[in-house]
Amino acid sequence: MCGNCRRRIPFLEQPLCFSCGRPLPDDGAEYCAGCASTRHFFVRGFAPFAYEGAVRDSILRMKYSHRAEYAAFYARAAARFGQKFLGGWKAEAVVPIPVHRNRLIRRGYNQAALFAREFAGVTGIPCVEALTRVHSTKPMKELGAEERRRNLVRAFRVDPSVRIPARVLIADDIYTTGATVDAAAAVLIRAGAREVYFACAAVAPER
Repeated sequence: MCGNCRRRIPFLEQPLCFSCGRPLPDDGAEYCAGCASTRHFFVRGFAPFAYEGAVRDSILRMKYSHRAEYAAFYARAAARFGQKFLGGWKAEAVVPIPVHRNRLIRRGYNQAALFAREFAGVTGIPCVEALTRVHSTKPMKELGAEERRRNLVRAFRVDPSVRIPARVLIADDIYTTGATVDAAAAVLIRAGAREVYFACAAVAPER
């Protein structure tokens, strides 16, 4: 059921983009338009829900209205939905997308880190908070795809005291254009990861 109501929310069904797990408009396509035109640093990812309707409202409450407890619901849903992927990926660490220190102070928590910790607890994959956000970037919801990519240039840094394993799974609340996951994946690869995957609570339908 949804994290903020008694409504039962169905998981996404095929067809889904082979790369990012976004719902596709027809059975003949393998990739969404964004993945078809972009070379990603990550290998593949998934989310159990579409970022719309009740799910969108719920995640916004988790993110901005102090409903941090919703993270457990989304983590359990992602772990269940992702069973068919996780066995083959063999991820050795779950790495949450960080927020800048200033935003963390204002909000009081990082919803992606909460989701990552809960997801790690359900799946047994260790949660390693290896990334820090170096720059306080503009809110991503206000930007288009190219603006998001520019906004994230040199935004992340790997903690030099953390050993990055070969296979890493990034955790975040929402997958929109992929710019955030790609920026984090690029940094992790430079730090030693060979394969980077992702799991999110929800994926935005293609515009």
